[in-house]
Amino acid sequence: MKKRFARIAAIAVAAVMVGSLAACGSNGGGSGSAADEGGKKASGDTITVGVVYPQTGALAAFGAGTEEMYGYAVDEINQAGGIEVDGSAKQIELVYADSESDPTKASEAANNLISSKNVDIMLTAKTADTTVPVAAACERAGVVCLSVDTPDEAWATSDYQYSFHAGFNTENELNSFKDAWDKAGISGGKVGVMHATDTEGQTMIGAISAFCEANGYEAYDPGAYTSGSTDYTSIINNLKKEGCDAVVGVMLTSDFGTFFSQLKSSGYMPKVTTVAKATLFKEDVDAAGANGLADGLCSEVWWTPSHPYVSSITGETCEDIGNKWMELTGAEYAPATAGYDYANVEILYNVLKNAGTLDTDALVKAADELAVDTVIGPVDFNEQHYSVQPLVTGQWTYNEDGTWTQDIIANTQVPDCPTTAELRVN
Repeated sequence: MKKRFARIAAIAVAAVMVGSLAACGSNGGGSGSAADEGGKKASGDTITVGVVYPQTGALAAFGAGTEEMYGYAVDEINQAGGIEVDGSAKQIELVYADSESDPTKASEAANNLISSKNVDIMLTAKTADTTVPVAAACERAGVVCLSVDTPDEAWATSDYQYSFHAGFNTENELNSFKDAWDKAGISGGKVGVMHATDTEGQTMIGAISAFCEANGYEAYDPGAYTSGSTDYTSIINNLKKEGCDAVVGVMLTSDFGTFFSQLKSSGYMPKVTTVAKATLFKEDVDAAGANGLADGLCSEVWWTPSHPYVSSITGETCEDIGNKWMELTGAEYAPATAGYDYANVEILYNVLKNAGTLDTDALVKAADELAVDTVIGPVDFNEQHYSVQPLVTGQWTYNEDGTWTQDIIANTQVPDCPTTAELRVN
């Protein structure tokens, strides 16, 4: 049954990414293949590292603080003497480009860094809209690409030769939701699945249904909604009629806010609501609705400053990294992206150090053989070039002073990450 779920989940997220792959594949701006040019060695005193991420556009919230965290981690490496490459110590230089939150623009940005900046290696992050087209551009050019924080199956839409990725997979995400369902005392209960009429919604209903079947829950389809809809009455009536114990889905923040507001006004509430994508950041739960509308919502949590891991560069703890993020950005809290940004530079550091050269084949071999403990946990790429990272489960609490706290209510996948509260059941 688990194999069946994994197969359905992989097909689901792969189908979602077809449009993005088509967009980046149609861009002809890539440089020639490194395989044709032969392996290269470092010249001068620097290793030039390209970084593509969303500085502007709809995904800009994901990119907040990226340059501060990447720059901090690289400074730690450079101040310690840099990386020994081809017999001499080299400093790392980061060159940034904006994906503009658009797959085609992400591909163009990567192509430009490869052709005009002659980058030695590429880093990228911040959802599949960025990581997949950047990886595709690097594959065409024969440039090693390291990425993080996209769901693994959404990234693994191709047989990669030069690209490697660290993120969580769909099963880990749904297991983090299952932990909330179990804590709500609804093991084996009925779970209503919110899904849109678009490709993502139609494929995820299959993946979530397969997961529920594999784990003894009953998945219920209350009907699809159109993204941007202003009336969820029929769906809510169906959820109420069936007596769903939990609601799960992958929703846009705007869609979730409208749905959840109407759900709260309906006189019916499931014991627990677990929704991915809609409320990953404090900015999202604020945007979902006024006066703490999203209070009590549960979501997956990629990383926290309380995670039990340490930096492979300096030995700093996750708490140290979180504090540094807040110092550098002026933010009041350190989001999950803080740990993943730092970890991407950790992966770069270990690949470069283990390769000892910028020869492409050596870099690929170093990534293939990488097994290192990082601030997001052990990173060990599989045959499909991705590493599966663990998740914990969070629940948003709206405080009397109008601020938010994301409590950790389940830690099955990372037992040494402390829980901070018990699940509050509706």
